[in-house]
Amino acid sequence: MSGLDPRLSKAVTAHSLVATAISVVHSLRTRGLRHTLLFALSGTLIPVLAELVAVNVLKVVRHHARPQVGGVPLAIALLWYNVGYGTVAMVMGTSNPHKERTAFVPTVALAATSFDLLLDPFGMDLGLWEWSGDGPYAPEIKGPNGNGGIPLLNFAGWIALTTSVALAYQRLESAQNDAYASGPGDGGGPASQRAAALLLLSYYLPAVAWALKRERRKYLLYSAPFATTLWAALKGRSAAS
Repeated sequence: MSGLDPRLSKAVTAHSLVATAISVVHSLRTRGLRHTLLFALSGTLIPVLAELVAVNVLKVVRHHARPQVGGVPLAIALLWYNVGYGTVAMVMGTSNPHKERTAFVPTVALAATSFDLLLDPFGMDLGLWEWSGDGPYAPEIKGPNGNGGIPLLNFAGWIALTTSVALAYQRLESAQNDAYASGPGDGGGPASQRAAALLLLSYYLPAVAWALKRERRKYLLYSAPFATTLWAALKGRSAAS
């Protein structure tokens, strides 16, 4: 049985639901209904399938937040969507996906994966999940089962999954731009990128507070690519401007 405080579990799930509602509204306003539905499907289905394999087939990770389906908490499924969508939207504020198609996908993958270099130790220390064995990354952080560290397979998965999500976005954007000469596919401009950054601050700031309180400042350094992207989006900087 999990020793996770039910109040923490409820708070994490409630936060994920609110953040997802904001993400969906943001996407509807800037990208339209069809684009929003297709991106939500790809941005959630691909990571959730990977989570189901990791939990039930490979049995390398166990989650403790509730409610769950097939061992995957609702909060985790929604986190994948929020981080994927928010990072894509932020990167649109710091690069031009039309002119920099080659750089767009790896930039999204690097920013999102660097965020998990902070997020995963934070979540494990809170008792939200545990790994089946010890891992070489953050070995001083112990999960509820007493195992320390995070396997590198986790970060390889983040790179692969966020790359897939970014590629799916590119294809959706290209299809929409073919259908409309101008329209919601442009992402809504700097104000829209700032809104996406503010959304992800709700995930980032608690992790930063944890790192500072527990004197784990090195994880803030490891998450620098995400923090740089976040700051640039908040400032409204764009390669196109």
